Amino acid sequence: MLQEDEGGGDCSLLPPMKKRREEEMDPISDLPDPIVHHIMSYLPTKDLKNISILSKRFFFLWTSYPIIDFDESTFNFNRPSQGTSASITDEFMDHIHNSIRLRRSRMDYTAISEFRVNANLKGISVDHRLDSAISFALENGVKLIDLNLGFTTYQFPVSFASRSINVLRLTGLKLDPCNLILSCPSLKTLSLTSCEILRNIEFYSQTLREIELHCCVVEFIKIKAPKLHSFSFDSGTKNPKPCKIDVLQCQNIVYFSLNNVVNGLDWVEEHTSTLGTLKTFILNGCEDIENIHVWNEKVERVEIGNCPLLTSISVMAHSLESFEYKGSTDDDHRISNISLIASRSIKDLYIENAVITDEWLEALVSTLCCLESLRLKGCNSLKNIVVFHEKLRILELVNCLDLKEAEIDTPQLVSFVYFGNMIEFEKMVTRSICTATLSIKPWISYNNESFYGWRKLLSFFGHCKALKLICNCEKELMMPEDLREKLLPPLYDLQCLEVEIKSLERIETDLVDSLLWFSPLPNTISLFAASSSRSQLQMIMKFVYDETIKEEEEKEVEEEDKKKLCCKSKPVKCWRHNLRRLDIQTTDVSPKYGSLKLQKYFLTNAMMLESLSFNIGFN
Repeated sequence: MLQEDEGGGDCSLLPPMKKRREEEMDPISDLPDPIVHHIMSYLPTKDLKNISILSKRFFFLWTSYPIIDFDESTFNFNRPSQGTSASITDEFMDHIHNSIRLRRSRMDYTAISEFRVNANLKGISVDHRLDSAISFALENGVKLIDLNLGFTTYQFPVSFASRSINVLRLTGLKLDPCNLILSCPSLKTLSLTSCEILRNIEFYSQTLREIELHCCVVEFIKIKAPKLHSFSFDSGTKNPKPCKIDVLQCQNIVYFSLNNVVNGLDWVEEHTSTLGTLKTFILNGCEDIENIHVWNEKVERVEIGNCPLLTSISVMAHSLESFEYKGSTDDDHRISNISLIASRSIKDLYIENAVITDEWLEALVSTLCCLESLRLKGCNSLKNIVVFHEKLRILELVNCLDLKEAEIDTPQLVSFVYFGNMIEFEKMVTRSICTATLSIKPWISYNNESFYGWRKLLSFFGHCKALKLICNCEKELMMPEDLREKLLPPLYDLQCLEVEIKSLERIETDLVDSLLWFSPLPNTISLFAASSSRSQLQMIMKFVYDETIKEEEEKEVEEEDKKKLCCKSKPVKCWRHNLRRLDIQTTDVSPKYGSLKLQKYFLTNAMMLESLSFNIGFN
């Protein structure tokens, strides 16, 4: 352990000869202080203290480093877990005290930019060692203080006052925010989490720009802060107590977020219409609101969710670019009235668990000329949707369980996601670089009719760059032999096929053979086990073709075709005819899981194969 030299001499523990050699070899010591401090910013606090014992120069650099960061978790890392949690915390507090004492040993204190403490002080309300460290930071002009003391109610120092501090983030303290703000006239950011508020919050501030209150119980909040641009409140409980919030005199608010609040019926419309600079409004988990009206020309983003009594939403905002609604999963509390008036600038639209009709959706999409992303989830009243849009790039239809048909004409679409029951597409127009993801609910039966429908569904994605299939079992991918002979493969032009099977236990040759019928000329096929005892089971196959087959080789291939009757009636020849190289990467090559059979399968069927590599493991 470093012993403090009362005479102020060299605190290095190195012998003189070794010290001279180290100084000759050490390029860091000669660097300017700001550069060394920048290097030190990448090191954990524990390592910073360790290097301070190397020389007087490093001790000076450590004690002049402007960031003080005490983290109990890193302090205890690799330490023997001896003693009670209380004794371990006590050792950590001694560590804080000793570190500050060493810094105080310097006659010329250096200004501190940041002071952080992360510890679990459960059951501790006062500790002079921590209070002394906080006082030291305040004395040295600290700009930022971040105290995360866990689930406790540590008594915030009454004497706390600073003209230099700009940012204050506190967790697990007992305090009076009003006195705190008055004693910090330069404060710009205040964040309180799991703090015990001693009285209602009502104050005026000329400097505050951002306020965050999370898991703090308070009945009344009234703020007048002309420079405030962000206000966020989250009670942190599903059954919050009433809390009246008034920020009407903060006319420069840009971001306004409320979570799990009971605040009366009319305050939403009053605040959103009065705050003229508001751009983002988020309301989540408010149980006493039945109707929401947001009328504001400047609002660009609105998010509303988990308000069980809500029956209608009306938004009138010409600048609105993003609207998100997340409703209840309870059918009795699903909203059926969403009105987006004069909001033609919307680019991102997300609706979850709402009662919306086919006609409502078609009419809305046709008016949103700037729409780029449309995501619908749990909208079970949709049955036959029509989506025609020239600019739409992202379309997601997730668990809209009554959806039977869809007609989609979106020439700029680059991402499509569908989770749900088997569906029929009347049209599917996307860009050729589109990536699609399909996940179908478990099939009722595996008869020819089901496979006909499956093949037809997949045929709408043959032009895509990549397709991901999430299947319940490999049986869904085992196209019957008689249907393979009658039908054309649905994914001729697909480049990349990714298959995730929830119950995949082994990769059989028959499965690969069937996938190569679905997609006869892939560049890549990837197989993954989503959840099984072999959760790491995966395989990636990369195909390289020769597009310039010589005339003599073509005759040989034709002769082979006649013998094997391969692709005889198909408009495009499959992988067998011009596959030159195949690279297979897998997590298992044991015969038990069919890997050797798979190699034999390709060597037997690929007519022009020159190279086959089989690699174990993934980088």
